[in-house]
Amino acid sequence: MKKSTFVLLLSVIIFTSVALASAEKSPYDWALIKLDYVRQEKIAQLKRFTLKIHNLAKQAAQDKNINSFFNMNQQYYTLCKSQAPPESLTENIGKMRKHFNYYSLENYSGFYDILFVNKEGSIFYTLRKESDTGININNSKVSLGMLKKVIDKKPEHEVFIDYYEYAPSTEAAAFFVEPVKREGVLVGWLVLQCPINRLNSIFSATEDLGQTGETFLVNKKGLMLTESYFKGQSTILKKRLDNKNIKMKFTQNKGHRIVTDYRGSLALSSFEVFKFLGATWLVVAKIDKDEITTNHYDKHKKYYSEMLLEHLKSIRPSLPPAVKDFTSPVAALRVDMDEFLKAKKNETLETWGVSTCTALLAMVPGEFAYLAHISPKDKIYNGRDTNLLSQLTKKIKSFDVYPFERRNVTFVALAPHLNGLENIINRLIKEGFFLSQIKVSYNKNAETVSIAYNYTKDNMLIKWTTDQANRKIIKQNLDDTYNVGEIVEKIMSMNIKKKNKAEAIIKNL
Repeated sequence: MKKSTFVLLLSVIIFTSVALASAEKSPYDWALIKLDYVRQEKIAQLKRFTLKIHNLAKQAAQDKNINSFFNMNQQYYTLCKSQAPPESLTENIGKMRKHFNYYSLENYSGFYDILFVNKEGSIFYTLRKESDTGININNSKVSLGMLKKVIDKKPEHEVFIDYYEYAPSTEAAAFFVEPVKREGVLVGWLVLQCPINRLNSIFSATEDLGQTGETFLVNKKGLMLTESYFKGQSTILKKRLDNKNIKMKFTQNKGHRIVTDYRGSLALSSFEVFKFLGATWLVVAKIDKDEITTNHYDKHKKYYSEMLLEHLKSIRPSLPPAVKDFTSPVAALRVDMDEFLKAKKNETLETWGVSTCTALLAMVPGEFAYLAHISPKDKIYNGRDTNLLSQLTKKIKSFDVYPFERRNVTFVALAPHLNGLENIINRLIKEGFFLSQIKVSYNKNAETVSIAYNYTKDNMLIKWTTDQANRKIIKQNLDDTYNVGEIVEKIMSMNIKKKNKAEAIIKNL
């Protein structure tokens, strides 16, 4: 074989391999690969944490200093029940306890508290001195939950109690219950309390997963064991996830699923079951599908913006019959050209006669709304006089929503043309919003459009004037708008199908 022929053949093989790899994986496939990597990383961290804390619990159970301290405090507790101890003894016990507290802090800081329990169920000493100190588990008014149930069984071997709401600490805790024996005879238990914050810290730091990416831990009941940073309040043992979804994941053990998550967003997820000393947890890494779609659009914005505009131009909407007149809402806030206003206290926003301009509505139904009337001299038209969109988004992000609430904002661009739409989309993406949050109302046959919106009722009225002289008017509402994210997803889907066809052709060569 000639060298030139060999080089050509090698080039064809390499090109074919690259083409196949490209055809096989969509942006969502690559996202799942990334989620797999993150999930595996969290599994590895969880293994290291559980191994470390378990070894520490076993070390404590065999620690001669702890066992001596257990015996000393048990004898002192028994003495105090029968008579008043000598002051010198009480003083020496106090010194020993202070010394032990330093010892435990130096050697067993991985535990929030250590409880010393005798065979009768009395908690005769604790480091933290919380409401569980000095009580008897069997007849206490303080609810100890699973810890009481375990001690009632008088375990002769180590028991791990999974995380639950532990009332004396007013937060979630897990426990290692280690039997204490004297000459082979059970005399009580060393109970080592594991705080939830150590576990939560593993999942709190999730890098390179964008705005919506997160990792979390779920127990068999579907309750989150870690905090969600998309919620303003704690989710630990408070947020219950969809039962059907969680059961299926526990059954499947490991894999991928596209689900509607606890925030109501469609998300790609990578999951794996993790088992530890009888506890079964689910490790989940997820990211919103909308973010993947938006990022892909942003990387190929020239191609997708052209396809998007072509798609919008090709749509022939089923419009309602024309009407003769249009009634403007009473006491509406009128937005003039080159300005935007914010509605509050149940006010209605309106703007009229949008022709060469663009109207842009930004709202969170029930909370607030902004309406801008943007002229061709604005930056979205590559002008220099105004930059209303930038000012509007700055206001929203500074005063109206927290970062985790940004997904709740919806934008609607309205005009009889598509000029400036590409710049609006690019700017909103740059500001951290997603394509699915952008809607378009467009009618190429109209001369002008007028809009009225009430954020309290989430009621929008769109008026298209198709014949100014004869006053032919068409009414629409928010349901008649087009979602940019949905259109781009359709375009992406078509591209994936084309790639798959190309793959089939290459395979048959």
